[in-house]
Amino acid sequence: MSAFVAFVRAGFLRLLAYRLRYVTGILTYTIHVSVYYFIWRAVFAHAGTDATLRGFRLEEITTYVALGWVVRSFHFNNIDREIAALVQEGHITSYLARPVHLLTAMTGLGAGESLFRITAFTGPISLVIVGLFPVRGPEDALAFVLFLVSAVLSFLVLTYLNFLIGLVAFVTRSTAGIISAKNYAMQLLSGLLMPLAFFPDWLREASAWLPFRHVSHTPVALYLGRFDGAAAWQALGWQVLWTAALLALSVGAWRYFARRLVVQGG
Repeated sequence: MSAFVAFVRAGFLRLLAYRLRYVTGILTYTIHVSVYYFIWRAVFAHAGTDATLRGFRLEEITTYVALGWVVRSFHFNNIDREIAALVQEGHITSYLARPVHLLTAMTGLGAGESLFRITAFTGPISLVIVGLFPVRGPEDALAFVLFLVSAVLSFLVLTYLNFLIGLVAFVTRSTAGIISAKNYAMQLLSGLLMPLAFFPDWLREASAWLPFRHVSHTPVALYLGRFDGAAAWQALGWQVLWTAALLALSVGAWRYFARRLVVQGG
């Protein structure tokens, strides 16, 4: 635990050195939300201002999109790229010599980054978005608590997914294409680009068996009260199961690849 806390601190301090870039990040995320808001407003203007599309009114879908980007500003990390760089440059050997598991180190660094993002990035972005767009509050107090728990779990799901993608560098050496494909799949299948309710039936059913939806859709849907009663706990339970499954896969994959490491450069 002390080693994990040390990596959390290191991740926090690392981003502290680049805090000014988050000023432009606030503008970038605001632009993202603005683009999607005006697209959906045009759609609802055509369908009727008070229309309901796939169970969403304009205010709800605006909140869905805006909150999705707010959650992303909290849990986003580049662990996959960091691991790939360590392998390509040969510095991964330094982690093999440390009495700390690589997954512990990377999770700690990601957690430190998220702690910094909450104060320097997520907070200001939330204030700007709430001030500019018609974002509604949570369904109730319980929905907000479940949303917070789900947001933390979404960080873990994303972190373990990125860890697994980063380990692909042990085989391919270059992971640029794989990481890009993962990012595109993540944005689409997580529900960040649009609510999953607007997907074709086959794609929506397929996404239910993948972990991506638990990165964005699940916390936002809990916030909006899209799950009724037991369904909310079931959604959170699936998120916990995926977190545990990806954790186990990450530990097993690291053991496998660490024994077959071939370093180039360094």
